[in-house]
Amino acid sequence: MMKAELRDSLEFLYSDSVVREKPCREMTLDVARGGALSAHILLNNVEAGSEIGFVLRKAGRVVQAASWFRLVDVPVEANTGPYHFIERADQRNEFVTRRAPFRVFDAMEPVNSIVNAEVPVIALRVQVPVSRNEKPGWHTFTVEIMAAGQKVSLTLSVVVHKAIIPEAGAKAFPYTNWFNFDYIATRHGLRPWSASHWRMIERYAKLMVHARQNTFWCPLQHIFSIKDGIPSLNRRRLRRIVDIFTQAGMYFIEGGHLAGGSGGEWQGKAFDVALTKIRATTSEGNAILAAMAGLLMAEIRRNGWQDRWIQHVTDEPGAANAVDYRILVGMVHKYMPGIPLLDATMDTSLVGSVDIWCPQAQEFQGHQAEFETQRKLGDRVWFYTCCAPGGPWLNRLLDMELLRPALMGWGASLFGLDGYLHWGLNHYQPDQNPFHKSVVSDGGANFWPAGDTHIVYPGKDGPWSSLRLEAQREGFEDYELLKRLKANNPNLADKVIHQAIRGFDDYTKDMGTFRAARKALLNAL
Repeated sequence: MMKAELRDSLEFLYSDSVVREKPCREMTLDVARGGALSAHILLNNVEAGSEIGFVLRKAGRVVQAASWFRLVDVPVEANTGPYHFIERADQRNEFVTRRAPFRVFDAMEPVNSIVNAEVPVIALRVQVPVSRNEKPGWHTFTVEIMAAGQKVSLTLSVVVHKAIIPEAGAKAFPYTNWFNFDYIATRHGLRPWSASHWRMIERYAKLMVHARQNTFWCPLQHIFSIKDGIPSLNRRRLRRIVDIFTQAGMYFIEGGHLAGGSGGEWQGKAFDVALTKIRATTSEGNAILAAMAGLLMAEIRRNGWQDRWIQHVTDEPGAANAVDYRILVGMVHKYMPGIPLLDATMDTSLVGSVDIWCPQAQEFQGHQAEFETQRKLGDRVWFYTCCAPGGPWLNRLLDMELLRPALMGWGASLFGLDGYLHWGLNHYQPDQNPFHKSVVSDGGANFWPAGDTHIVYPGKDGPWSSLRLEAQREGFEDYELLKRLKANNPNLADKVIHQAIRGFDDYTKDMGTFRAARKALLNAL
């Protein structure tokens, strides 16, 4: 006999998840206007090969705005390490949800009203946007699940609060996931820069904006070519990229890295101009860099992008290349006056160089006083996660609680941070099908931990969202509400925040505690 129950949308489900002896048949949700209500439905004992039908009703009528997803499980072949990458024989991470290997539901396949029972455990997600004009108060929804002549009804009691989540855009918390244009083409069987590729880029942009991403990058290899030492800017392509993401709802533009480690060496002493093997701080490198920056600045001014453009210089500079980096930054400031520079910078000795620091979460927390000093001098501080941090720290990997990505917005509010960056929207590795492989080599001695390379999946007709992406979206929605509460009642805001989080490595893992903190936030507004 089919078993079904509701589960919290911020709780991971697994390929062996079991409906409880006393199934949850009714759930109360607290939501803000401008957000979304969502819930998971876990099904067991569905006859193999049978069709599962589902519908969401309100007052007996089908809710047309409801989106349904079949959750698809993906592998976790190895656990995240206690510090970074994956566990080694001498390093065990005690803060993972399960010991690998296991499979976890993460990919969200959009479906209509019927799916086939292909595996013993089925997980569904229903999601309904809440209009900013919705009338506050109680709303009752009924989830109906039908399979093999059986029917189960579940109840969602939804409290719509007065609080309104603002749109993602120029005034929202800056948030970027770096994406791979080539994989947007090839993983969907499209020719790069064809009409169908551009249409697919639009679909990715819409999903990113849904997730509250309001910042997008333009890697230089897609907009520049260099011949005989003379750079040429593909102005038409750059404008089309900017137009697509702007029309989707994004605002900030990230210029791709102007330089990289000399000879491809990650932590070498010097940098080469992007797309060349010429050292950036030489006379020849300076000439190319000046030309590239000049072409960019002309286009920025021509299109009025001065307040939108953020420029990357190079990725993760540090003590080993500090001398060359300082010179390089000075050159870029000279040729791109007024444009703020943002880099993944964790070495606080690089003071006076970048305008926007972007340390990893644990590095910010470990050197908070130094970063706060820079903020007092006018700098901004973002944060990022990637293959690190592991252990107890907030990240968005597949062997961590789904609450962790949701709490990133709360952590940003706790510390008053100015933005968030991640490298992996869809940076699958060449030998990686993300539905079948999560842990992959970085090309050297290390392995990217499960989920680090991507937070969306290449579906048949476009990108699929993930539970991790949706959880992080909710957290950044909460950030906007916390921002408003801070402005109105900072003491109450601090109290609410501390219910859920005290540090990037000190936060609640109890769903009831987190839901109570969010409800307190909504009530306070």
